[in-house]
Amino acid sequence: MNKYIEKLQELLKQVNKKHLIAAAAAVVIFLLGFVTGCSCSGRHGGDDGPELGVSEALDSFALVMPEGSQIVARFTDKRHSLFYLNSGRLMRFNAKTKMLDEIVPSQMNSDARVYYNEREDVQGILSAKLTDDEQFIVITAVTDRKQSDEETVQTATYKLNTESMNLLPFTPPPTKPVTVKKDSTRRVAAPVQKETLPAEDLPEVGDIVQPTEEAPKPAAEPKPAQKEEKPAPSGGQETVIVPAEP
Repeated sequence: MNKYIEKLQELLKQVNKKHLIAAAAAVVIFLLGFVTGCSCSGRHGGDDGPELGVSEALDSFALVMPEGSQIVARFTDKRHSLFYLNSGRLMRFNAKTKMLDEIVPSQMNSDARVYYNEREDVQGILSAKLTDDEQFIVITAVTDRKQSDEETVQTATYKLNTESMNLLPFTPPPTKPVTVKKDSTRRVAAPVQKETLPAEDLPEVGDIVQPTEEAPKPAAEPKPAQKEEKPAPSGGQETVIVPAEP
């Protein structure tokens, strides 16, 4: 019991106006552990009963988190922690020590910068997301105040190692182009409509078909021969050549 009282006193020292609700939630976890310890010590006669398990402590804390909190990561392994985001601040609850700490990037890395201003809507940490390998938490934070004539704010991205608790700058990979899938439905072309010709009156079987006589075409009329005009001899007299006698 003395152990729980000492931990409770340490936790109360961390209570401030900003995180009063969060600290109160951690106090509830202490009370749950205290009740469990007392009940177990009454059965077995020991002074200090067993603490809440990691999974039970994390589940109990998740029930009393501040309203509007977003759970970022929950670890029941050697990290035994629950990370959540609330009002632009990233918090960590340690299931072993039952301590609630704020992740302050500037304290972990002197080059990291996060702009906090409780009077502004956009401030602090905007988003925190666990990577696919569950090793890092990618943090996007505001680095400077928003100018009155600007619609966007300056941000920076960091990655937090959930085991070593080291904070490093992070450059997000380029966004992959979205591949548009082709329509897998086979489109069948509309059948081409053939032009229907009028049916001819064909003779039926057994009918006698008389050959049709076609009128002979008239022969082409011969063209009149054109007389060749010979040029008149010079001098106005006609020259006659008489063949010689044998």
